[in-house]
Amino acid sequence: MAQGTFTVNVDGSLLILHPDDVPGTALHPDARRVNGCCGLAGQDGPNLVCSGCGVEVATKESDCWTDNLVALVATAVSEDRLSE
Repeated sequence: MAQGTFTVNVDGSLLILHPDDVPGTALHPDARRVNGCCGLAGQDGPNLVCSGCGVEVATKESDCWTDNLVALVATAVSEDRLSE
């Protein structure tokens, strides 16, 4: 995914973004969610949370065998917060 662009998955439940386009997120506190050999595999549930409130908001894939993207859970984010 190119930085500054996004797409929506087939059923509209995920917004796919470049990993550098999701400020305000932090790694999930559960270490089982942040697995991977040289990045995040994204295979164990959402691995990013809102850095303000801690709600699970996305899954980041950045491992050597995965695409480099973040899949935001559409229902976990609000449009006005995306513009901050």
